[in-house]
Amino acid sequence: MKRSVRYLQLAGVQLAAIAVTVLVCVFTATGQHADQAAMVATTASSNPVLRAAQHISANYILIVAAVTMLVSIIAAILRRRFAEAAAASVVFVGASVVTQVLKNEVIARPDLASGWGAYGNSLPSGHATIAIAAACAALFAAPHRMKLVLAPVLVVWAAVAGMGVIAAGWHRPSDVVTASLVVGFWCTIAALIVTVARHRRGQAAAVLSGAQRRLRGLAPVLIIGAAFAAVALSASYAAGSERTLATAVLTVATIISTVLGALAVSSGTPSARNVSRTFARSA
Repeated sequence: MKRSVRYLQLAGVQLAAIAVTVLVCVFTATGQHADQAAMVATTASSNPVLRAAQHISANYILIVAAVTMLVSIIAAILRRRFAEAAAASVVFVGASVVTQVLKNEVIARPDLASGWGAYGNSLPSGHATIAIAAACAALFAAPHRMKLVLAPVLVVWAAVAGMGVIAAGWHRPSDVVTASLVVGFWCTIAALIVTVARHRRGQAAAVLSGAQRRLRGLAPVLIIGAAFAAVALSASYAAGSERTLATAVLTVATIISTVLGALAVSSGTPSARNVSRTFARSA
């Protein structure tokens, strides 16, 4: 069960990063001010990439997320990859529910930054959660040979959606970063659930390909990388920095690391096909 313990440790890292982000960006004056200033600057930017991201986010996040989830789950079920379909559902539903609970029931944003707190709490971002969770869930549901094909597209989509809701003025950068961390946490939990379930069913010895093992080895690096980017953003806010470019880079880095982390942990979980092949060899 060493891998299960490692997943729990990585989940703990993600929770710690969420806590740091919330504490600095919501409950300190410097954090609130820098976060709001970054959103205002991004909203006012004439950068064509940001304007395109704003248009995409404003019009297509819910549609793309719904289609991505439906196609992914149905395809996994038709291929009798029920564990993968369940893991994808855990990622999407778990992240979406926790985001709404945190935003609406748990976190109350105080007014610490010259009236900007009056805008109310918007952390984590529900739209960013849906977009990033759909991308990560699709990677869990996809067969291994398709994961590497889909990953670049899903990474770009998640990053565009995340920056788009900031450019639209819907959310502050910390809202998107926290949403990404919440999704990453549920990706780790989904991988843990599948690993424990297959261990109890005597399927822990399933053979992984060389590519799967390499991707699994990258999982801690990517997950910790997302947490590090979020903490770095919080540290820059705490220091009073209002560098918009640095904020954008760290926000996108968190999203990219989260989606690639989902690729890594889902690739490191043996599929039902790998399990059946292992049993056939040992029979």
